[in-house]
Amino acid sequence: MYFRSARESDIPALLRLINDHARRGDVLPRSAMSIRDTLDDWLVGEDSDLDIVACVSLLHYTTALAEVRSLVVHDKVKGLGWGRSIVKAIIAQAKLRQIPTLFALTRAVPFFQKAGFAVTAMERFPEKVWRDCVICPMQHNCDETAMMLQLSYAGDTAIEGSGGIHLDSLISPQQINREELPMSKKSAKKVVLAYSGGLDTSVIVPWLRENYGCEVICFCANLGQTGEIDGLVEKGLASGASKVIVEDLQHEFAQDFLFPMMQSGAVYERQYLLGTSVARPLIAKWQVAVAEAEGADAVSHGCTGKGNDQVRFELTYKALNPTLQVIAPWREWELRSREDALAYARKHNVPVPNTEKSIYSRDANLWHISHEGGILEDPASAPEKEMFLWTVDPEDAPDEPEVVEIGFKQGTPISVNGVQLAPAALIAKLNELGAKHGVGRVDLVENRLVGMKSRGVYETPGGTLLYAAHRELESLTLDRDTVHFKEQMALRYAELVYFGKWYHTLRESLQAFITETQTTVSGWVKLKLYKGHITVIGRHSPHSLYREDFATFGQEDVYDQKDALGFITLFGLQMKVKAMMEVSDGGKTRYAAPDYSKFKRD
Repeated sequence: MYFRSARESDIPALLRLINDHARRGDVLPRSAMSIRDTLDDWLVGEDSDLDIVACVSLLHYTTALAEVRSLVVHDKVKGLGWGRSIVKAIIAQAKLRQIPTLFALTRAVPFFQKAGFAVTAMERFPEKVWRDCVICPMQHNCDETAMMLQLSYAGDTAIEGSGGIHLDSLISPQQINREELPMSKKSAKKVVLAYSGGLDTSVIVPWLRENYGCEVICFCANLGQTGEIDGLVEKGLASGASKVIVEDLQHEFAQDFLFPMMQSGAVYERQYLLGTSVARPLIAKWQVAVAEAEGADAVSHGCTGKGNDQVRFELTYKALNPTLQVIAPWREWELRSREDALAYARKHNVPVPNTEKSIYSRDANLWHISHEGGILEDPASAPEKEMFLWTVDPEDAPDEPEVVEIGFKQGTPISVNGVQLAPAALIAKLNELGAKHGVGRVDLVENRLVGMKSRGVYETPGGTLLYAAHRELESLTLDRDTVHFKEQMALRYAELVYFGKWYHTLRESLQAFITETQTTVSGWVKLKLYKGHITVIGRHSPHSLYREDFATFGQEDVYDQKDALGFITLFGLQMKVKAMMEVSDGGKTRYAAPDYSKFKRD
């Protein structure tokens, strides 16, 4: 199952789906204009064929009240869990928008009860009566039941999130003796920690409880970091967390972050495809959402005080909820080494991995793997062959090239070798193909946001293929001025992402422009992969601006060669005027050739 925000191109399919059920009396009919006017409030579900098979909308009545309506599931997928899943998704969206109360009018009372709604009186929602019920043909014989879901935090009861795992610990916040806290520390009631399960974040859990007297909720985003999720819930609870929430965000990461960034063409300092940079705003966004749903008053992260990630997390917190207190232990505590952290873990009975620590600092997700530290701290040292975890050494790659075809629809990749795939699955498939042929390795010294330089080695096989294919399709479908402007804009976009400004107005405005440019970027591109290299061997689009008959020199219908004279005259007029001024009164242009007649012959 895959859910996303609705697009304008979805309106015809939404109309068919909704009005088919409206004829049965299941929902009220909707017009194209009404859908278009509220498009930002709609979610749709796509099946493996990219057909819209489910939809729902969130109608805002006040800042504190919204209705879940137009919930429709196509007959061909009924009974498969699409309705339950899309309702969870719209609830999660309501939490992000800080809407404390949701309601629905429905005949499917048991369905909504399973989603957490409770039966209530319709009179509690006069806004609905004034707005919709007065035009409903069933107004005086209504057979629907009002259901309500309160999203604000109540007591110590966790509110179920979309796809999350919420577990209560044996440790309750009431067990913490606040009177024993150091007076120099600020206090917090409940903190949501961005949790990875590594040594640092595991130690942060008891440190927060000890120094801030707070309940700690661990939040982990599954962005495709294979193998790192296993056992995370148990480890977090054993470290002292009251809850551990794990959200699978791979599809959202691919569709709403990676694909838009790829469409921009953003590359930081000519090589880095921003795999770590673009992931942090998504994690922080959900951290804020969890904090609001759980009634937390603070958020925390395990970033050091000299890196880029602290900025990326905290700028997102500021953009989405500046009222949350931010706790960054690395800027406060006395721990200064791995040995210090291990000693603290032993003292507080925190389970830590028994494996030998790698000499490299790594970050992995669906898009890339990064490597820093160790011998890489010397820019003159070549990376060790064993350091690479994903891509095959190009020298060891297959001796036969492989052709990969990537299909696009309005700038969004939709298929690999003719097989349509959901966003995360598509990237995973391209990762497999690119890694097999040693594609996507980058070794660079980059300028960090905080001012110092650092060396990093990145493996981004699937992303490298997507960038190459998308660039080629744009060269076929976009005009010269648009392509050249996008190239300039991509540099600024890359800086915004690297600097943690994903939610900045400028990035969002640039994205609106980019989205408009993608309307004709549909078609396919064929790439040949061979020992770390990518060669474009074909591209096609129904919107191609390249026409052989237009470009042929023998044709005069489109272009008369005599027109070139006037064009060149006007195009070079400024240069001509400047030269004429220089030669007036017997002078010479600054490019005048020397007088060779004055030189003696040998």
